[in-house]
Amino acid sequence: MLVHAIRGVQPNFEAAQVNILATSDNHGNVHSLPLLSQTIENNKKDIFIKAEDPSTLNIFAISGDWFINPSKRGYLTKPNMTNGDIQLQFLTKFIGYVHNQAGRNSNFDTVFTMGNHDLDAGDRFMYKVMNKAKMKTLITNVDVENSPGIQKMMAANENIVKSVVYEVQDDKDPNLQHKVLFLGVTIPSMKFYNPGLLKKMSFFDDCNKKDANLTPADLQGTFAAVRKEVEAFKEKYPKGAVVLLSHTGAPISKMIRDEVPQINVVLNGHDHKNLTSLKGKTNINSLGKDNEIVKSLNLHFDDNGDLETTDMNTFFSKTTVKDKLATNVLQKALEESFAKDVEPLVSLTSIAGKPVTLDYGESIRFQNSYLANWLTSAVKRSVRTITGDPNVIVGIQSSIIRGGLKDGSNNLDIMKIFDGVSEDLSNIQVGKIRGDELVGLIVENIKGNLKAPKRNTIIQWSDIQVNRTMISKILEGKLDKPFEEAIKIRNEETNEFEPIVLHNQYKIAIGEKFLVKDDIEWPKKIRGRFVSMHRTYDQLLRSYIASDDINFQLKVTQKTQEQRIL
Repeated sequence: MLVHAIRGVQPNFEAAQVNILATSDNHGNVHSLPLLSQTIENNKKDIFIKAEDPSTLNIFAISGDWFINPSKRGYLTKPNMTNGDIQLQFLTKFIGYVHNQAGRNSNFDTVFTMGNHDLDAGDRFMYKVMNKAKMKTLITNVDVENSPGIQKMMAANENIVKSVVYEVQDDKDPNLQHKVLFLGVTIPSMKFYNPGLLKKMSFFDDCNKKDANLTPADLQGTFAAVRKEVEAFKEKYPKGAVVLLSHTGAPISKMIRDEVPQINVVLNGHDHKNLTSLKGKTNINSLGKDNEIVKSLNLHFDDNGDLETTDMNTFFSKTTVKDKLATNVLQKALEESFAKDVEPLVSLTSIAGKPVTLDYGESIRFQNSYLANWLTSAVKRSVRTITGDPNVIVGIQSSIIRGGLKDGSNNLDIMKIFDGVSEDLSNIQVGKIRGDELVGLIVENIKGNLKAPKRNTIIQWSDIQVNRTMISKILEGKLDKPFEEAIKIRNEETNEFEPIVLHNQYKIAIGEKFLVKDDIEWPKKIRGRFVSMHRTYDQLLRSYIASDDINFQLKVTQKTQEQRIL
């Protein structure tokens, strides 16, 4: 347990406090950092209260997923740099910016815990981040004894810790220091999120389960790791405050709270929500996503050393006046780093010649989506051109789609589209399965999606119409029909959807990450019949939109606007 002391000077008779600025699930959206940073600057007096007082500690907390898909390339301005290179560069700039807002002479530090997407390129990339970024990386639920890479790094780098204790000098009593413990927990399902990519790092309770399916029985190692740090802290400092950075989603954060009720504040990531939950003395704050919000918390200690109050504010970046960005330091850095990437590149119109947008939203994970329709059709064209097979059907797990398109979209927008899956697991696999097997695969997917629509995402198909509502009714016993009646396949000659033929062979193309899954049945049954195209979704999409006959002049057709999920 690292102890970090904040210097004390002459008392000034003002409250001892900790200011925490918290964010999570930025997902590599460096292009929106200027707006977020300006939001912080506009509200810094409410965020960093009495920031430069010696009895104030200022903390910038990142509850995971600052990074996403770090190994992807494709920048036009800096073609040799990866997503991770750029995102790390801007993390350093952003930490410096936040420190400036708190006052360079203030007591300031940055704490970070890993999210699942931070590990999209495996543990090697995260080791690079831990060594280069000026922050403390909290690894409370990493199984250090079985993580040789972490052991080596912890021995050489004091900023990689299970937990850290900060001491804040009381404003009146020179002999009183207020203590605050910070811990960090990562969703432990690495075998599910990034199978095979962690070589020298292991988490307690690592399993091949979606977080929506995790129960307290699955998380005993995680609970024990948190409890050990908190109880050791409380034994030494009974009045100290405890702050947990939890990249697990609110349901698991609540499980941790129930198991370790001494925690005062949970800064929760992973669920992409803006919610607050209070039970007992534990306040759980979910931190949203994609730089849309930032939260500030102010912990106040009384003269007896007890945590007196915890105040919380939410600031929305969309309310920031954009014309203030002209002089923003991060905006200038963005323009310099991405000069070619921020230039308008795409022309997007409808078949009627009218401007349209293909908007991204979380509803893509469980509903019909024009964006998903367009993307599956675009990737399909590249797949069919490369394979020479005019009948390949493309499936895309909707969770890997993270951005949309509009008229004037730039290269950064294009790079964002397929950012929800590691490039290491994004290669397209092509194989044949029978109609009855395809029905089984689709029904299994819909069944999981119905349990947790935003977490257990639906597969969007280029030429298959899935009646999700009918499958739901059949599963509930409200409709006595076979599942195959809920699934139709496009007739390439008539362009109409027709009933699936159970004994027919269908060739499908789908991502490697789906086929390596072991937590569901169908991937295991069919994966042996698939071969890799050695091309990713991103590469196939770029191949389509940059082809000679398209040349970034994109159109939304009637096929894009059809109902493929009912």
